[in-house]
Amino acid sequence: MTQNTFVRLLRYTLDHRPILTRAVILLLLATAADVVGPLLIKHFIDGYLIPNHWSAPDIGLMLVAYLTAAILAASLSYRQTILWNQIAQNVVRTLRHQIFARVVSLPLRRFDYTPTGSLISRITNDTESVKELFVGVLGIYIQNSVRVLGIFIAMAVLDWRLMLVCLLFLPAVITVMIAYRRLSTPVFQKARELLSDINARMNEMIQGVAVIQLFRQQQFFARHYSDTVQAHFKTRRRTMQMDALLLRPMVDMLQLLTLAGLLYLFGINHLESTGAVIEVGVIYAFLNYLGRFSEPLIEMTQRLNLFQQAMVSAQRVFHWIDEKPETHTETQSNPIEPKPADIRFDHVQFSYDGIKPVLKNVSFHINSGEFIGIVGHTGSGKSTIASLLLRFYQPDQGHIQLGEQNLANLSHETLRREFAIVQQDSFVLAASVADNIDIGRNLPRTEIEAAARATGFHQHIEQLPQGYDTILDEQGRSLSVGQRQLLSLTRALAGKPKILVLDEATANVDSATEAQIQQSLLQLKGDITLVVIAHRLSTITQADSILVMHQGEIVQVGGHRALLGVEGLYRHLYQLQVGG
Repeated sequence: MTQNTFVRLLRYTLDHRPILTRAVILLLLATAADVVGPLLIKHFIDGYLIPNHWSAPDIGLMLVAYLTAAILAASLSYRQTILWNQIAQNVVRTLRHQIFARVVSLPLRRFDYTPTGSLISRITNDTESVKELFVGVLGIYIQNSVRVLGIFIAMAVLDWRLMLVCLLFLPAVITVMIAYRRLSTPVFQKARELLSDINARMNEMIQGVAVIQLFRQQQFFARHYSDTVQAHFKTRRRTMQMDALLLRPMVDMLQLLTLAGLLYLFGINHLESTGAVIEVGVIYAFLNYLGRFSEPLIEMTQRLNLFQQAMVSAQRVFHWIDEKPETHTETQSNPIEPKPADIRFDHVQFSYDGIKPVLKNVSFHINSGEFIGIVGHTGSGKSTIASLLLRFYQPDQGHIQLGEQNLANLSHETLRREFAIVQQDSFVLAASVADNIDIGRNLPRTEIEAAARATGFHQHIEQLPQGYDTILDEQGRSLSVGQRQLLSLTRALAGKPKILVLDEATANVDSATEAQIQQSLLQLKGDITLVVIAHRLSTITQADSILVMHQGEIVQVGGHRALLGVEGLYRHLYQLQVGG
């Protein structure tokens, strides 16, 4: 799994081939300039220092060459590091765009059992960890791998037998790295999951801080949060213990053993067995190269920590990117007529968990342009009808028709163009009033203002400091609850939908705002199809027909007066609200 994830991440770099090509060329040149230095010093020791042969022009030329190589190595390394970081930032930007685009396109069922904080952690913390892979790990690994290869080539040129001794160091280090990866992967997975839990708990507590303080449960929630933080701390401590054991100390020990092997070959085996003499410059160059190639390996092992975190994070990111969005293909090129279409539920059944049914064999028909109300006790399935109608979920059995088309066959674009919804909780961006109404549709200002006048929101906007250009606070805190609902209704009407769904839109507003919304609905009646789900029966008294829901079934259908005239659930609900 880790290997596949790593290969997949590498493929992202291929989208930036020109930058990648330049970075590799500069890396090769920097490596060549870096390995030249010890060779020049070896030549100076064996050719001039040991024989006591001093030639000022030659030595001066070697000094210039050495300094030039050092300057080139430093400047080229700097430039190629910048290029690697540029690739890294581009890749992470692509990942963040992909996961966000995929998340917002997934069906709502996917979010039913996913804590918000956990999802935010994947989009922010996990992608940030992947960025560290490219910035702090991948670039270093590629650079150091090329450096090690160049050093071994230089060693082979000097003395292939001594090079073989140093080569034994490489598989030992690789073995340590493999062992670390296998031991640390489950620990890092646990750490990332706990970090998601921390974010989820934090998000939960911030959203419910008023309730927590009201019931004086600050210590209770703080204790639970502390327990999660402590579990994350213990998990991270385990990773630090593995770091301390398997990374720098182990590699340092292997380096010492390699150095001992070099000294043995130089001091005993080579001299006593063959009687040959290894040049002092060669020994110096090998010791220099040993330090130069062991240091990159040490740096690579120390970054295994970041590598493992990034691999676990990348797997979590790809898990969401690989989620399959809903795809719908229209069976006709023009499935919806210019006028509002009829809506038909035909023996629809639905369950959120696949066990407990929420809708049971629901069937009804709404003529185009009608005003339909849906009422019932909490949990009777009213909002579920709205969710199915807007295809947030698919029915388990039966089907829903819009005109002559099955709702499941309509494209996402067609469906969202025909429908609009106003929900109980208003969604407000930290942006201007106009931008909140437009919400990215690039509507003309005249259409925005026309929709605001139709809902009565225009007079409220005129009282704001900059009118339509007033920047609203996060979640619209600068507006009243009623004003936020009028904003949501204005936003829905600005898109000129053929079908408007109100899902408990008047549940939290004052009587004046409710009357304003009722007036807007009456003006729309006949022009568009209205499906109004309401807890307050006063909102739907003017409806053409009212569906009364109870435990997932339609138990009554009729107009307001007709339903009041018969004994049943509707009359009972009405009497409860008007006090008998």
